[in-house]
Amino acid sequence: MEYSKSTVDFVRFKASDDVELQGWLNNEASDIAVVHIHGMSGNGYENYFLDNLRAMYAEYDVSLFTIDSRGRGIISDFRQGDGWKHAGSCFEIFEESAHDIRGAIDYLKSLGKTRLILQGHSLGCTKVVNFVLNEDVNGVEKVILLAPTDMTGWANTEPMHAEYLAKAKQLLSEGKGEELVDAQCWLDKTPISAQTYPTICEAGSSADIYGERDGGSLLGRVELPMLIPYGTEDIGITQIDGSMDKWLERVNAIKNANTKIAVVDGASHGFKGFEDSLAETIGSFVSR
Repeated sequence: MEYSKSTVDFVRFKASDDVELQGWLNNEASDIAVVHIHGMSGNGYENYFLDNLRAMYAEYDVSLFTIDSRGRGIISDFRQGDGWKHAGSCFEIFEESAHDIRGAIDYLKSLGKTRLILQGHSLGCTKVVNFVLNEDVNGVEKVILLAPTDMTGWANTEPMHAEYLAKAKQLLSEGKGEELVDAQCWLDKTPISAQTYPTICEAGSSADIYGERDGGSLLGRVELPMLIPYGTEDIGITQIDGSMDKWLERVNAIKNANTKIAVVDGASHGFKGFEDSLAETIGSFVSR
């Protein structure tokens, strides 16, 4: 399906802890808007599927606000009051992502957007789940998780994971949170600081949305209508679970009854080459 182009505005806004962020908004006439949270080391524009989603949402008169969170890039600095916030995926503290989402929501509400959809990709999905379960979600009607990575499972693909986690905790106890546990962690070969490592990959942490715990997994606690599109060739599936069937078996056992799974056959983690299919799947979910 071909979608028409929409006008996109560059926006500056503040997270709820005064960190200055940027985003891209197509401001449609209706009171409905989607907030998109990118994945680890990502940003609000690089994924090709965002072009298709922005045009699709515009067809439904829905605004799309894609932001650069404080987890943008590997090492990034952001203005915060009279100083600077040292962040990027290397230094970001997972729980602080709630400030970014709150700031984006507040900005949209200032424009008269009262009906909201939270959408994440990869680690951004985990941030969305954390926000929905722990923050005021007044006005949020639906959730869309594009390839929500099992962060604990991903960390466990690293043979040095246990050592990195122990090193991170030791450095934190010494007040050295910005020191690196390593310059090349996981399959990503990315640097990660001691203050970041436990918050995104320790079992039982806020980022462990798949793990079983008292009261059920965090993913299963999301009661809002939720869509999870996932590609069969996603490295988050193949590396952690081995196959889509195995992932489905695991997620079907923990998901909420209001959660719909959409399998995109052949798609990778970024849905490259399958952007049209993804847009149509999401469009059907949003329009209901």
